[in-house]
Amino acid sequence: MDQNFCTAVFWHGGEKIDLHGLEPEAVRCLSVTGERKVDVSFLQAYPNLEELLLMEKCEGVEVLSELKQLRHLTLWLSAPVFWENIHLPKLRYLHLRGEKNGDVTPLLSGITFLHLEEMRKIEDISPLLMPADHLQKLYLQSLPAVQTLPNLGQFQNLYAMKLYELHKLNDLTALSHSNLHYFAASLIADKLSAGRLAEAVMAIPNLKGAALERVDRSGRRYGQIQKAFSDAGKSALLCEEISNLTTWLSL
Repeated sequence: MDQNFCTAVFWHGGEKIDLHGLEPEAVRCLSVTGERKVDVSFLQAYPNLEELLLMEKCEGVEVLSELKQLRHLTLWLSAPVFWENIHLPKLRYLHLRGEKNGDVTPLLSGITFLHLEEMRKIEDISPLLMPADHLQKLYLQSLPAVQTLPNLGQFQNLYAMKLYELHKLNDLTALSHSNLHYFAASLIADKLSAGRLAEAVMAIPNLKGAALERVDRSGRRYGQIQKAFSDAGKSALLCEEISNLTTWLSL
């Protein structure tokens, strides 16, 4: 999608919808934000939406089932909604911010890319991932309570993982049972030694590239990680360019 985001902003005194001169049926990307609770049933006028961002409080989300072209959904809600009867057959990319989006597991059956962000209290993401049988890429960002990775072996198609700000992470053994090809990590596992971190990543059976230079802001562990990869004859697997989000998304 090369269309710029159109916006629908609702506040207590009114609303402002900017479609950049497009008719609703021509809009492909839309951001909906509100200071007050927003009834999103108006989205039935946008049948060709492919990417949608919903923020703050929403109701009437049943209308999403009418968006037959929707492939990319971002949720950052301040009050949960009920997703049980929402069917989005083309949805492949789901980005969840925060912990107040409700039970989103009904949305996960066809997801290939999942991005979890700013979930401050969640300790175990395994139940959330359970229905994502077709998962290919997983991005975990700012999950400060998570200490261990879920069982990655259950995701046969998962080939790329990116971790950012998982400071309490102390168990990476799940990596050795994964089908990952690419692994990128920044600001993770503060108390895990460079040696153990390197061993865990090198244990990925089908690893093709790893980006680990930014596991610390100071870079204090990276020199030792490089040495561990070198001693194992695996220096070629350190591919720092994949830590760039644009590059990682293109893998």
